[in-house]
Amino acid sequence: MSKKVKLKFKKSILSTSDNIISTDELVNRLSILHEELSSLVQDETDPESVNSYCNDLVNRKLIKHRDAGVRAFVACCLSDILRIYAPDAPYTDTQLTDVFKLFLAQFEELGESENGYYIQQTYVITRLLEYRSIVLLTDLPSAMKLLERLFSIFYDNSKSYNPKLFKVIGGILGEVISEYEAVPTSVLKIIFNKFLTYNPSSIPKGLGTSANCGYEVTLILCESYGSRMTRYFTKYYSEVLYELTNDDENLYVDKNEISKVLDKLHNLLIKVWETVPDMIAPVTGFVYHELCSENDLFRQKSTDLVGKLLSIKSEINLVTTYQDVFNAWLSKIADISVSVRMQWVNTIPDILSVRKDISEAINKGISKTLIDSENMIRKESILLFDKLSIEVIWENITNPSIYMSLLRFSREKNREVREVCNSILAKLFEKSRKSIKRTQNNKEIWEIIDKIPSTIFDLYYINDPKINEQADDILFKYIFPLDVNDKQRVSRLLDIVSTLSGKSLTSFFAFNKRQLQISLALSKFVDFSKKVNDKEDDSSSIADAVVKLPKTINWLSSGLSDSKIAEAALNAVMELNDKRIFYLLQTCVNPDVKFSTWNNSFSELMTKLKDPNLLRHRDISSASLIIPRDIAKQFRILLYRGSPILFNSSNIPYLLSTGDTHNAALKRRLLDEISTLNPQQLKGQIKTLMSVVKSENQTSDGDMTLSLGETLKTLYKIGKTMVNDIAFDDTFFYTKLKDYASGKSPLIAKYATKLIALSPDAVGTLNELKISILPLNKKSENFTSNINVLSEIFKFYPHILDENSTDIVGYLIKEVLLSNEGILTISDSDSWIDDDAVFSEENNILNAKLSSLKLFTNKLRSITIESDHKELTTAFINKTMKLFFYLIASGGELISETKDDAHATPDNYQTRMRLCAGLQVLKCAKLPILNDFIKPADIIRLVNLVEDESLFVRKIFLDTLKKDLANEVISIKFLPLIFFIAYEPDLSVKTSTKTWINFTFGKETFRKGTYFERALPRLIHAIAHHPDIVENFNKEGDEYLNNLATAIDYLMFYFDSVANQDNFNLLYYLSERVKNYQDKIKDDRDDDDRTDAEASISMRSKRMYVIGELSQMILLQLKEKRGWQHSAYPGKLNLPGDLFQPFNTTKEAQASFKTYINEKQASRLLSNVKAKVSRIIHSSQTQKQRAQKKLLAMENQPPIKNKTKLKVKKRRYNDESDDSGSDSDINGDDDGVYKPSSKLKKVQTINARRKNLRERKEIDYNVDDDIIDENSASITNII
Repeated sequence: MSKKVKLKFKKSILSTSDNIISTDELVNRLSILHEELSSLVQDETDPESVNSYCNDLVNRKLIKHRDAGVRAFVACCLSDILRIYAPDAPYTDTQLTDVFKLFLAQFEELGESENGYYIQQTYVITRLLEYRSIVLLTDLPSAMKLLERLFSIFYDNSKSYNPKLFKVIGGILGEVISEYEAVPTSVLKIIFNKFLTYNPSSIPKGLGTSANCGYEVTLILCESYGSRMTRYFTKYYSEVLYELTNDDENLYVDKNEISKVLDKLHNLLIKVWETVPDMIAPVTGFVYHELCSENDLFRQKSTDLVGKLLSIKSEINLVTTYQDVFNAWLSKIADISVSVRMQWVNTIPDILSVRKDISEAINKGISKTLIDSENMIRKESILLFDKLSIEVIWENITNPSIYMSLLRFSREKNREVREVCNSILAKLFEKSRKSIKRTQNNKEIWEIIDKIPSTIFDLYYINDPKINEQADDILFKYIFPLDVNDKQRVSRLLDIVSTLSGKSLTSFFAFNKRQLQISLALSKFVDFSKKVNDKEDDSSSIADAVVKLPKTINWLSSGLSDSKIAEAALNAVMELNDKRIFYLLQTCVNPDVKFSTWNNSFSELMTKLKDPNLLRHRDISSASLIIPRDIAKQFRILLYRGSPILFNSSNIPYLLSTGDTHNAALKRRLLDEISTLNPQQLKGQIKTLMSVVKSENQTSDGDMTLSLGETLKTLYKIGKTMVNDIAFDDTFFYTKLKDYASGKSPLIAKYATKLIALSPDAVGTLNELKISILPLNKKSENFTSNINVLSEIFKFYPHILDENSTDIVGYLIKEVLLSNEGILTISDSDSWIDDDAVFSEENNILNAKLSSLKLFTNKLRSITIESDHKELTTAFINKTMKLFFYLIASGGELISETKDDAHATPDNYQTRMRLCAGLQVLKCAKLPILNDFIKPADIIRLVNLVEDESLFVRKIFLDTLKKDLANEVISIKFLPLIFFIAYEPDLSVKTSTKTWINFTFGKETFRKGTYFERALPRLIHAIAHHPDIVENFNKEGDEYLNNLATAIDYLMFYFDSVANQDNFNLLYYLSERVKNYQDKIKDDRDDDDRTDAEASISMRSKRMYVIGELSQMILLQLKEKRGWQHSAYPGKLNLPGDLFQPFNTTKEAQASFKTYINEKQASRLLSNVKAKVSRIIHSSQTQKQRAQKKLLAMENQPPIKNKTKLKVKKRRYNDESDDSGSDSDINGDDDGVYKPSSKLKKVQTINARRKNLRERKEIDYNVDDDIIDENSASITNII
């Protein structure tokens, strides 16, 4: 055994009275002692040689010496003493406590930037860690205090420790806590709170800032002592959670305080998950129980916690590792608490932004939150799309049902949800177009996204000012952004319009049609404002402007959501009398303004109107009612509506461009629409269009966007309003027109003739054409074109054909209408022939027939002035009208089936023929004289077209009928025809017609004139003469009831659209009034030889009375269901004299007053009526629209505050009045309840073909006394 080394140092290190050691000397001796002690090896050193210094070093004179150097070297020596004597220290607990206090003081000085003994202190901390001497601290009585102080020193933010020591410090602290079974909560707070108080990502990079010691040490502890720290973290989490949930101790009474503590606890967990994800494993159990807690706050906070954990990228997949927690989090979409569900939704954007592995599960969750019962949840779910980038949306939200839900929310009843959704939809559309390519994988979603413009345009059908304003704003911010690049703007316009169809396309064209009205109104507003402000002008025009300006302002403001603000804005601009503002306004609404000019003017105008100083120092009466920002908003909407933005003159060259054949058909349609609505925009293209006409090699199927026929058509539309701009003095151009008019193509000849009719030498040229055409020759290759030319001559200059009209009409009837010679066998005879196909060469015979009918109409319109003076004229009108109605009644066939050599007219030809005949009737009805020749029985025959087997016939005829009725250019005797769409199988046609009824019924002129209400007797009469009713009226049993069920459906459709509390008494009165008259329209089945009063009531009158009773029955059920009041109608009205005639004697009148539906039949029919009334109350489109309008009207009203609580009485029902539409009412098994038979059900199927009046028999035309009321409320009349 080798000899142990003894300490060589023998000098004293303690000063005595006899031996005073100076500080410098003491430091020197301690330095030498430290140097020798540090070189001693533990097992090779003689402890006895060191003993004397062991006691001296713990002397208070040294440990608490005032000199830092003394203390530093004493600490170094003591660290070596503990190393040499390890594992047992040669000190008492008290001495050892003083030693560790010295050590801690040295640790503290390590963090001082001006410390002169850094090396010695580094030596101390390193030796204590290297030989684990530090753990002796844990056995001392004051260990807890020392431990807390130890951690406080290194976690003190005021100290700055060298980053090289972080691992040593972490090791020291780690070794200490490793010796504890239970570390105090105060120490755990010091450790874990560093995650909350220090955020390394918030420290600016490159500024030379040092790392935070406490944070780095915490990381080292968690990484190097993971197992023990995990246990301590779990302990800490559970203790805090226990304090929050323990009701007995009541440590946290305030809910806000609990919320703050929970937030801190969860933030700690999030930080741990970010840095040391393995540590949270035991804590997830607590998180799971929080998610399942009965406490709403805990569920809300834990839902937020898991959402944040999911949004953090980590090596551990939380979804698969802690699946129970993830599933519990997913279930929060159905939590009973709104706040929890809301919190779930709010976490989604951050999650989807960083991961897509759980997108399928989140998609399912979003689809459910979008249909949540709470408005705020639905709104927040929609806002997700605003918080995510468009790339993330397309990558992660792939469920088509979610996008379909968004489309449906565009009509959401809640205003906030609706407005947010519409805005989000528009942004989604705009961003998708810019950033997302179309692929096969995203095709399904793109199909939905492409519907967004249609959805926005459909909003106009709600007809709510606030919704209209938002739609206007959205359209020009996102759907049609104001791009100054003409080519890009037109390309976008074409792409978007190509996605529109049906209602949305109609809405698009209506939007541009409305632009003309508002443009005119704004222009007049500027003109009137200038005149009113012109103090020097004393002409009569000033007085006129003073009267019309308020009306114009009122008209403009009435279409905006806040009419008072709008009116104040208009008045403010008027009073400003700023010439520059007026100029900019007129420039913006100028029909042929270039888009770049418009954009500059619009931008300048908005800047001026937004100027906060706009109204300052001005004597403006409305200045107190409005601020500049609101003025700018009102004029922005008005200019969006009134400016030629979509149909702009800058667009025309690109629409006419031949370079791009994409959307060529759509280009032609847009050009046609522009030329119809605002031909002035095409003024700059007249030379281009004329050059096309003059082109030698131009054909009808050329490469141009517009064919030659369409070019001529466009020029004609321009010429109607700007005839002086067409150079008819261009000899070559005019010669080409004459050549085309004599040519083979019917379309080209037609519009060439129209253009010639506008020229100065029209009469002479048309005479030349007449001479070249007549006499007509069926074998001529230009025969069809010649008919079109003659038709146009009849329209513009009929006197040219005065001598030839009889021959022309006779020839056309014999050789065209009554002949099918030359018609080839058509393979697809059921297909519809559209307008373009009609003018194709293969359909020349059909074109000739249709043109002949139009020629007859033009002939009728030209001779109406003479109808009161010439019997021949009257006879011709009668015969022509009979021809039209014969075509309608026969289904479009004029060729007798008995002729062996006759060719039957193809079905698709017949379809076009009967439609054309119906449209000619409506044209004739616009002229009062011709209208008198259209008898009630004829109008009943028009029901054939409303219920035609061809969808195209029904739709085109109904559209024309609705347009004429809405414009009040035809008599209201045609109005009942609208209500025969009750059995319409095409949903879009029925819905659009129902919408039209609701809108037109609400128009002021229709409301004041009670047109729809006064149509009821006519409808009752028309139903009584409907072929289904006539044919089965004499049947018995279910067949008879089926017959009446048909009548009930027609009446139900009418009352659903028209009946309300305000007109109920009038409708009931009119229904009763029917029995005061007899039917004036004779029926072949009536026996005119009957003499007694009872028998003299004809079968047709009985049908009418039965329908009247059904009408009353329905009205009474509606009254009962809706709680309407019923009182006698105060006035007295006569029914239309063309349909109803009074009784000859009092006895006859008294005989009519009886019940025509017996008690048993009435009972069964009443059950049928009750069920149908219940259905329309709960599901009809009209009721939904009325309810929506009521909600919309209430949205902007302040809530009513009641001081007293309302007591709601429970509604009582009895067995007799329970008609709520339950299954027992509709589908009950009571034998006494009438249920339509299978025959009626068959009638109501999609492929139903209604019975029509196509019978060849003589029609008795009776005189019609109705006249047309031509009042109009358009802006044109106002100004």
